[in-house]
Amino acid sequence: MQSYELISLDIWDTILRRDCHPDAIKVETATVLLEQRGDLLKEEYRSARALFRLRQTVERDLGQQSTAQGFDDEYEIYAVFRELLVRAFLEPHPEEELSALTERLVAEELAAEKRHIYLDPGIEAKVDSIPHERLVCISDFYAGEAFLRELIEAAGFSKPLERVLVSCDFRVNKRSGRLFEEAEKLLGITPAEHMHLGDNAYSDVEVPKRLGIAAERYLPAEEHKRREERERSFVGDAKKPLQYPGAPLSGSDDVSLFFYGFVRNLAEEARARDIKKIYFFTREGEFYKGIYDAMAAVSKRSYPKSYLLEVSRLATFMPSLREISTKELMRLWNQYSVQSMQALFTSLGVDLESVREFLQKHEIPAEEVITYPWQDERVQALFADQAFLECMEAERDEKRALLLSYCAERDLCGAEEEVAIVDIGWRGTIQDNLCHLFPKTKMLGFYIGLIPFLNEQPENAEKRGYIDAFRSARALMTVSTPFEMICNSPNGSTVGYSAKDGKIVALRNCEQEEDAIFFSYTKALQKHIVETCAALCIYCENQLVTEFELRPLAWESLKRFIYEPKRETVNAYFALRHNEEFGVGSYVDRSTRFRPVLMALALVSKKKRQEFKDFLRDTTWPQGYLTKYRLYPLIGMYNRILEQYY
Repeated sequence: MQSYELISLDIWDTILRRDCHPDAIKVETATVLLEQRGDLLKEEYRSARALFRLRQTVERDLGQQSTAQGFDDEYEIYAVFRELLVRAFLEPHPEEELSALTERLVAEELAAEKRHIYLDPGIEAKVDSIPHERLVCISDFYAGEAFLRELIEAAGFSKPLERVLVSCDFRVNKRSGRLFEEAEKLLGITPAEHMHLGDNAYSDVEVPKRLGIAAERYLPAEEHKRREERERSFVGDAKKPLQYPGAPLSGSDDVSLFFYGFVRNLAEEARARDIKKIYFFTREGEFYKGIYDAMAAVSKRSYPKSYLLEVSRLATFMPSLREISTKELMRLWNQYSVQSMQALFTSLGVDLESVREFLQKHEIPAEEVITYPWQDERVQALFADQAFLECMEAERDEKRALLLSYCAERDLCGAEEEVAIVDIGWRGTIQDNLCHLFPKTKMLGFYIGLIPFLNEQPENAEKRGYIDAFRSARALMTVSTPFEMICNSPNGSTVGYSAKDGKIVALRNCEQEEDAIFFSYTKALQKHIVETCAALCIYCENQLVTEFELRPLAWESLKRFIYEPKRETVNAYFALRHNEEFGVGSYVDRSTRFRPVLMALALVSKKKRQEFKDFLRDTTWPQGYLTKYRLYPLIGMYNRILEQYY
């Protein structure tokens, strides 16, 4: 095993674990303040939940001040408590009293942490298993080295620590990578000599690896499961986040809960990153933007500015090509490895007639379906044809110029900035295309869910899948098309751009049958969801119900929508024609047929059972198919098999 000069350890959920949610500690400290000075507080802050909410506001404000000064969004516990007291007290207090009470609150929080922490049972053995010379901690936390050393010692960690390097002491953090860089300067080591262990996939693994540091995610299954259970159970003063007065919903039967959680999460994350602009991608983004704007209109907090960006894989792929070559087209062929030239040029937004002479020259029938086109000698010859390349480059450059102008009109012009983008999922290839077009712009993508990427990710791309953390997310994402239906728009898919009256407009391709489903079913459902999400925003802000507390219910609402579908949803879905022009080159009909003979044979034949399972999968919504034909007893069985498989 490789030996390292230095091992650095994350602290929380690596060395130290809590027997409660982290925010429960803050609620306990708020309770102490109420007990000590409750009568001196403003009326609106005379509850633990209200003080907890005020503390979050103070932490955010101090973090933003730090960012404005050129540091990361860090804050320190003494400054947090002092500012909280200044804002919460009815009357101004002498500096000496503020300082004394701040010290008291820090001591109380330290004592609360000691009551709830314990040493991770496997961390010392893990450290011993990796040869090293020096050991330190590197942690993102709001209390400094002395505070954390006392906790580590109290928990019984026996390994000698050279330093405990904390983000609040340096005003930079692991998420940005700057804390790792500061640590290496201070300790006099290089990334090649450094190994880091921690629980967070991003700040403890992805970031250090990006810096050249060896990194490993420390996530023991049993302890992580306990942590998730504890964090799901915490809701402050109540056991259920929807039990407070004014709750617009009573349970997880309404899929509106899911959309509220998704949109609130992306708004909070964007604010935390100080992102000023959020771009919602068509088509589904039109719906998400409607929810976002409705919530922003009623929220007590400011939301980043929202934009609608009319894009699609078809409209952005061709302009994003860095060269016209089979190598570059692997970004498409990695997903669609069996394809005709007709489907290829449809995916590129290129009129088949403009390239037909080249296909004829190289004896490639446009309709011939080719397996692994990049290996076909005729296709290779086509992409070696200089005249063809010049034709395609002209097409690309024209489309690129239009797309760049369209984006510039929406304040996306390739500047060195960070923006957020929002789309349904599932690999984020439109984001990839735009990242190639705007290499200086960092793009943080928010998605319902993500599946493994097939292409190398651009350096300026970062992606988050909202449901990815749930154990059965992969199972649910195998049945994504019903969800796509309820997020649809009647405005058609973007197929390109053109200049009109001095502006660049998006060209949309509408499918009449698809739009009919929207107006007969989806429109009313979306209206209900938007209105409910706005009501949930008001309720959650008033009752201090966090998005995290609602997340399990949001997840359950999505699972119920897919796994226990309503007949009206099913009937709408199986009357749908779905746009698959990119890759497939056509619309796909979702209609089904009843197979009673196959079902009967499946009861007695293993081969027929497999055939029936394959048939259900090919319907694209097995639970919906079984509901459509009232085969209700099979739904629960299918769901169990699906979740066990994944």
